[in-house]
Amino acid sequence: MTTLRDKVVLITGGRAPVALDLARKFAAGGARVLVAESAAATLCGRSRAVAGVFRVPPPNRAPERFVRALVEIVRREGVELLVPTCEEIFWVARGRDELAEHCRVLVAGLRELRGLHSKWEFVQKAREHGLPVPETRLGEAMDRLPYIVKPEFSRFATKVRTVRKAGPVPKGWVAQELLEGRQLCTYSVADRGRLVAHAAYEVDFTASGACVNFAPVEDTGTERWVTAFLAGERFSGQVAFDFIDGRPLECNPRATSGVHLFGPELAAVMADPGRAEGVLRPEAGRRAMIATAMLSFGLAGMVREPRRWLRVVREAEDVIAVPGDRGPFLSQFEVVWRNWLRSMWTGRSLVECSTYDIEWDGR
Repeated sequence: MTTLRDKVVLITGGRAPVALDLARKFAAGGARVLVAESAAATLCGRSRAVAGVFRVPPPNRAPERFVRALVEIVRREGVELLVPTCEEIFWVARGRDELAEHCRVLVAGLRELRGLHSKWEFVQKAREHGLPVPETRLGEAMDRLPYIVKPEFSRFATKVRTVRKAGPVPKGWVAQELLEGRQLCTYSVADRGRLVAHAAYEVDFTASGACVNFAPVEDTGTERWVTAFLAGERFSGQVAFDFIDGRPLECNPRATSGVHLFGPELAAVMADPGRAEGVLRPEAGRRAMIATAMLSFGLAGMVREPRRWLRVVREAEDVIAVPGDRGPFLSQFEVVWRNWLRSMWTGRSLVECSTYDIEWDGR
C-alpha cells in the first residue's frame, strides 16, 4: 500500500463532510493535510486532522484569482497532491494545467467533467457505450406522462419537477422518463478507466434530497454498469452515479457521501491509484450518518419508521464528531448559521446557499 508519511495534501471544499472525512483519512495515513475554502465557515477548521485552513477567493466569481491562490498555497507549502471534493472541482479543472506544474491534481479535464455533469450529455455518452439509460430529451417534452424535468446543470435534486400535464420544457432543461424501483447511489475512484475503489448504498433517510445515512450494499448490476462506463470513458478521478431500477439518472464527477463508507485505505488509493491492486470496497458492516441531519431533517423518518430510524441512530457512526476529534461538531453549526443568514438575504434554500460560490453551470 502507498505510504502517505510526510506527504503534503491539499483538500478543497472544506465546508463539506466529505472533505472533513478525507482529511482524517489522509492524516491517519501520516500525511500533512491542508484545506482551502472560499466560505467563511468550514467544517475542517477545528479538526485535529487538519494542519491549516486557507481562505481563497470564491471560484465562480473570481476563477483566475481562485487558481492563483491555490498555486500559491501549493508552492509555499510543498503540496504534492491536490484533492477537490465538491463543485469547486470544475473551477480546479479549469486551472488544472497551471496547478499540475506544481503538484498532482486528482481531477479530469474540464471538457470531460462537463460531459459528465450535463444531465443530457451524460446520457448520450452512456448510450454510445451500449449501456441502459432512461429516455431523456433536451428542451423537449416526453411523449408519455408523467415524466420529470430538471435543469441540465443542477445539484441535490433541488429543482426536479414531476410533469403530469403536457406543456413546454424550459430552455436548458431536460425531460426524463420517470423511473420507479430501488434507488441506489454509487461512489467510485478510477484510474484511466480502471475501477480502483467502489461503494454502493441505498437512498434512505434524506435532507433536501441528499442522503444522510449510509450503509454499503452489494449490487453487481450497477457495479457492472459503472465499470463499463468508466472503461469506455477512460476516466480518472472521483465519480458518483444515482440509479433507479438499475438505470442511471445522472452523474456527479466529484466526491459524494460514499466516501464515508471507506476506511483510511481510500486515501492511499487516491494518492497513487496506479498502484492499486483490485478494487477497494467498504469495510464490512460499516454504518455512517450525519447525526445532526438525522436528528433534524431525518425526524420525518422517525414518524414513518420509528424502529428503523432508532436503529440507524444507534448503530451508525457520526461522520462529523468522532472520538478524538470533536471540534467539527461545533463548526457545523457555524456553517449552517451562515447558510441560514444567506438564505434570509437571498430567498434561496439552505441547500442552494451551501454551494452559492462554487456552483458551475456549464460555462
